[in-house]
Amino acid sequence: MVLAAGLGTRLAPRTDILPKPLFPIGGTPVLGKMLMNLHRAGFSDVVVNVHHLAPQVETYVRENDFGLRVRTVFEPLLLGTGGGMKNVEDFFDDGPFLAVNADVVTDLDLRSAFDFHLSHSDPATMVFVDCPRHNQVLVHNGHVISFSKDTEENGGRRLTFTGIQVMDPSVLSLLPKGEPISIIEAYRQLLDRGESIRAIVASASRWHDMGSFEGFDEAALLEGAERVLPRLSGEAESPLSVERLSGDGSDRRWYRVRRGSRSVVCAAHGMRESGLQNEADAFFAIGRHLATKGAPAAPLLYYDSFSGHVFCEDLGDRHLAALISENGPAAMEKSYRTIVSGLARMAVSAAEGFDTSWTWQTPFYDESVIVTRECGYFLSAFVNGYLGRNADPADFSAEFSELAARALEDAPRGFLHRDMQSRNIMARGGSFFFIDYAAARLGPLAYDLASLLLDPYAGLPRDMEQRLVDHYLAEAYSLTDLDPDAFRRSYGLLALCRNLQVLGAFSFLSRVKGKPGFEPFIPAAVRSLKERITAAEFAPRLSALVSSL
Repeated sequence: MVLAAGLGTRLAPRTDILPKPLFPIGGTPVLGKMLMNLHRAGFSDVVVNVHHLAPQVETYVRENDFGLRVRTVFEPLLLGTGGGMKNVEDFFDDGPFLAVNADVVTDLDLRSAFDFHLSHSDPATMVFVDCPRHNQVLVHNGHVISFSKDTEENGGRRLTFTGIQVMDPSVLSLLPKGEPISIIEAYRQLLDRGESIRAIVASASRWHDMGSFEGFDEAALLEGAERVLPRLSGEAESPLSVERLSGDGSDRRWYRVRRGSRSVVCAAHGMRESGLQNEADAFFAIGRHLATKGAPAAPLLYYDSFSGHVFCEDLGDRHLAALISENGPAAMEKSYRTIVSGLARMAVSAAEGFDTSWTWQTPFYDESVIVTRECGYFLSAFVNGYLGRNADPADFSAEFSELAARALEDAPRGFLHRDMQSRNIMARGGSFFFIDYAAARLGPLAYDLASLLLDPYAGLPRDMEQRLVDHYLAEAYSLTDLDPDAFRRSYGLLALCRNLQVLGAFSFLSRVKGKPGFEPFIPAAVRSLKERITAAEFAPRLSALVSSL
């Protein structure tokens, strides 16, 4: 029996429209994975109880061939694990039966569990794993001792029940018909009257209860990792290991998954909430496009669109900002010239064939982005939020609009990474790779260059900045028609826009998101802003505000 009738409340609101048994892991609904696992284990007949969004589950079972005879039974009233089994006891014959939870993702050997039960005379066998955050059931010498948290261990140990169990049909006689009840109540009765429940403690196996967002995410992460890091032919037992990496300014989670000497990196964006384009979709679609253009971007390996997991080649832990911190910016000028050359080639080549439907924020970097997400962000997050002032946005709206119009006037356009800075450039084997391109769109060529060269993490000298602007122009001019004067005009103003955005972002991340690592770079960004607003020679209100910082 597969128990699939639960409401999935811990996965709400996603379960409001999709029942938990149909949540896909690696593109296959978890119920389908369990049914295929049962087929491989040699079972032939399965009953599945359904309740929440039952027609969807019934249709899925009816329209797919799992190599099994599968019967679904609707429960008008949720009966729990024990009540659900009691409700279909006519399905079972006189011999033992296997029961599993539909939301379990595992590679445990179900046939071995069944055969083990046949080898002894006790009425039930439960399968356990050691999962510290879920360990509750007391087990000792291969037997279940107690389901109570208050029972003294006395040499036993607490383990996690996997939701996999084998029992004799006689166990169901202990339960009332038609009443909601857990199967654990029947097991308690067995223990109270002195009968034994056997325990199998599984080890070195994958097991996930995907009844929560955390459990689902873990299951999907390892499923994806199995696809990109399969066991090599003849490879000895080599389990996957997961390392949580330090994140960035976004809410994504980053992981490194290893198998032996091989490793990959996963960007976990979170479970899909709708059918609309999201950040993970953009990351994968844009990454594939950059690969076709030969751009120096992190190579992609696999994407699970439901979980939001994007697997990339592991480029190591060395980013450009770390190299600058160790060597100083002046010593890095040769490396910067290589990076600037790659940036110019990517900006021109990736604009060709770029589909704006891939983007998830805005398809273009335009005046509205400058006014709201850069100038307005600076005012709300830094001036008013971080500094605690009370600047009125209406006082600056005309100057913000003028800045946006001037910055974009006659500006050469191309592919825009949108967050081109030293922490988004990885160094490996003398080569550099651009990462974190999910916010890419089309826009002015000079913006990415300005973002790279005024980067507060790097602190490049102004004379070095000018030499790198010249180098970029030489590279870009060899690839496309380009007005150098128009580029330089837009560069200065776009550097100002980016500087405003950086201060807004650093302030928001440190004050609101609780990420203090960004705060030490605010003073350098303020000094840079003062230099650039003076060079702009307009916007008196904004200039006065900046000079007062």
